[in-house]
Amino acid sequence: MQESDEKPERSWKKILLSGGAILGAAAAFNAFARKGVDQLTNLIGGEEGGFEWRDRRIAFTKRGEGPAVLLVHGIHPAAWSYEWRNNVDALAHGNTVYTIDLLGFGRSDRPAIRYSARLYISLISDFVSRVIDAPCVLVASSLSGAYAIVLAARDPHRFPAVALIAPSGLVRQNEPVGLGGEAGRLAVETPIAGTAMFNALVSRPSLRRSLRSSYANDALVTRELVEIYYATSHQRGARHAPAAFLSGHLNIDVRNALRRLTQPALLVWGEQGSIAPVEEFRGFRELKRDFEISVLSPAGDLPHDERAEDFNVILSTWLNRLSLSSAPTLNTLPGTPADLPHTQQLS
Repeated sequence: MQESDEKPERSWKKILLSGGAILGAAAAFNAFARKGVDQLTNLIGGEEGGFEWRDRRIAFTKRGEGPAVLLVHGIHPAAWSYEWRNNVDALAHGNTVYTIDLLGFGRSDRPAIRYSARLYISLISDFVSRVIDAPCVLVASSLSGAYAIVLAARDPHRFPAVALIAPSGLVRQNEPVGLGGEAGRLAVETPIAGTAMFNALVSRPSLRRSLRSSYANDALVTRELVEIYYATSHQRGARHAPAAFLSGHLNIDVRNALRRLTQPALLVWGEQGSIAPVEEFRGFRELKRDFEISVLSPAGDLPHDERAEDFNVILSTWLNRLSLSSAPTLNTLPGTPADLPHTQQLS
C-alpha cells in the first residue's frame, strides 16, 4: 500500500517539474523576444502630443492647417499610427491632420484592462471633443473603420464626413464574443505562457508572413518594416489589447449605424486584398447607396500605404469637393480619382 502511494507522488513530482521547465523555457523565450527592443519613438513627425484619458496617456501627432482630419490606424497585433507615415504630409497641405495611437497600441499606454469596441469608440469621441474641439473628418481602416461608422452615425455634426479603408463590421468582426473567445483572451493574458503565445504570433517570421499577405507587392515588406512592427509588438503590455482583438472582444456590428449614416462617405479598397476581399464593398453599398468607392490596383489590404500617392490625391480631392479642405481647388490638384492610373471609380 505504501509503495502504491509513493508512485502517484513521484508522478505528480514529475508533472510539476516538467511544468516548471516549460514555464521556465517560456519565460526565457519572452526575455529573448524583448532583448534589444527600445521604447518607441515618433517615426512620422509632426507636433507630438499626449492626451490624458481615464488616467492613461494617449499619444498623438498634429500637423498642417485647415479643417481637421483624424487618421485612426487599424487594429491588429502590431498596429499603431506608423500606418499613416506615407499620408500625413500630403494631407496636411490642406488640412490639420491628427494621428492617434489607440490605447494599448503604439506609443500610448498599454494597461491590462478589459478592452472593448465601446472603449475605443468612447476614446475616439473624447479625443475629438477635448483635443480637436472642432468638426472632424474621420479616416479609419479595417476594424477602426467600423468604429468610425458608429461615431459618424451618432453625431453627424461633429463628424461631417467619413473615409473608410476596407472596413469591417458587416461580414467580418461583427459577431459577439462567445465562450471560446473569452477563453482565448484569458489564455493570452496568462503572464508567462500567454506572453509566450503572443510573442510567437508576433515573431519576425510571423510578422513577415502577415505583412506579405497584406501587400500585393512583396518587395514593400523590407527588413526595416518588419523590425518596426516587431518593436511595437514587443513593448511592455503589448499583448493586452491584441488579446481582446484576437478573441473577438473588439468586434462590432455596424448594420444599424450604416442605415443611419447621412453624411458623405468614401470607401477605399485594395483590389488584391486577402483579409478584406474587395467584394465586401457591395454589402456597404447596399446599406448606404451613396457611398463613393475607389478601388486601387495593384493593392492589398493597406491600399493607403501601398498606393499612398494615389490615395492621398483621392482623399484630398474628395475633401476639397466637400469644402472640407483648404487645399487648392479641384482643377488645380495633380489629378482626380478618375484620372489616376490603376484606379477604379465605382458608382
